[in-house]
Amino acid sequence: MSDRNILILNQSLISPAVISKLLKHYPTLQNTSSESTVTFQLSDLTYSERDNFLLDMRFFEQNPMLPLENICSRLDNYNPKNESQEELLKYARQLVALQDESVGAGLYMFGEAGIGKSHVAISISKEFMLRGLHPNFQTAEHYRLKQNTVLTPGQVWIIDDMNSGFHLSSRLFKEVVLNAHDRGGRVFVTSNKNYDELMYEMFVGDGKANRMRYEDRTKGMFKILNVTGDSYRQANAWYK
Repeated sequence: MSDRNILILNQSLISPAVISKLLKHYPTLQNTSSESTVTFQLSDLTYSERDNFLLDMRFFEQNPMLPLENICSRLDNYNPKNESQEELLKYARQLVALQDESVGAGLYMFGEAGIGKSHVAISISKEFMLRGLHPNFQTAEHYRLKQNTVLTPGQVWIIDDMNSGFHLSSRLFKEVVLNAHDRGGRVFVTSNKNYDELMYEMFVGDGKANRMRYEDRTKGMFKILNVTGDSYRQANAWYK
């Protein structure tokens, strides 16, 4: 990046589909690309648009497997359609703004597919980045047993699509949540399952007492939200 008005990215990161998506969100963005690099001229963007665009690209570079639909996801372009979604937005902002580092705090949101869970997960990651923090964004289905997870005090974790207590990612979930509870930190989790059902799956064969002890610690840390609504994907399908 040579100055605040020019952004140069490697061609391997930015496909024609990505460029098309970016231009939908930033219509005045100028794309002056070559075969080897993608160059964006930012001079026609407003100051707020430029800051948002640069933040979107920073997160995308850190998470290159991000789905096209979520590249430009932010809290300011999440549009609640009902009270449960408004409540989610309210608590998401409160979690980011929470200043007491001595306590662990988190949100666990669950609901049907397509209601914006990943949108908010990615958005809240970007909000923590704006605070100068380094959120660990992890899609549950991409977690692998050999993945090196270093847990330290005060970490920020976002675990998206934590949909099965039998998946390997349940190990990550347990370790991250207890680390935040015991040593401070922030955790945001999205799921298709309510918290009690997920806990039951995680502790099958491990004893009811152990599960209850874990739930007691973590429910005091998590605000659990049941978010409802129709699928954004289906409502905005290309054939509509």
